[in-house]
Amino acid sequence: MSRGYDNNNPGNIRITESYWIGEITGSDASFKTFESMAWGYRAMIVLLYGYIDKGYNTISKIINRWAPGIENNTTAYINHVVALTGIGQDTIIVKDDEQSIEKLIAAIALHENGTAADITQIAEGYQLTGQVAVAKTVGLSSAAIIFVSALGYIAYQIFKAK
Repeated sequence: MSRGYDNNNPGNIRITESYWIGEITGSDASFKTFESMAWGYRAMIVLLYGYIDKGYNTISKIINRWAPGIENNTTAYINHVVALTGIGQDTIIVKDDEQSIEKLIAAIALHENGTAADITQIAEGYQLTGQVAVAKTVGLSSAAIIFVSALGYIAYQIFKAK
């Protein structure tokens, strides 16, 4: 199995100071480890949404940010993702186009790991994007965490419906 799939991190997201919901302590010194593949896909989706919000909204811009040329052949990576998704390298990708996002996530996972993504796990990752980042909160009661999580889920459902 590949390193990314061993770590439940299909996007090979590097270790940083940022904490992801579903992240666990792993033995990999370079890449994050997640509880399950769904949590790893969730992290990819949220990271991709962040890129799009910052103007990295085409395959070319996304891959140059995701896999910088200092450590990757980004031209080959971009060409591979374009071929896998059927989306032009300069086509604008928007967050509410779940079909394009799903294709992009699956293509990145395949390129990073050499094994096709499980679309069911990507769908589970989408469902987890409604979660609220309270997993490591200290000092809140269980009731407060449940309440905040419920509010986050409701807000997500309302936003998604629009």
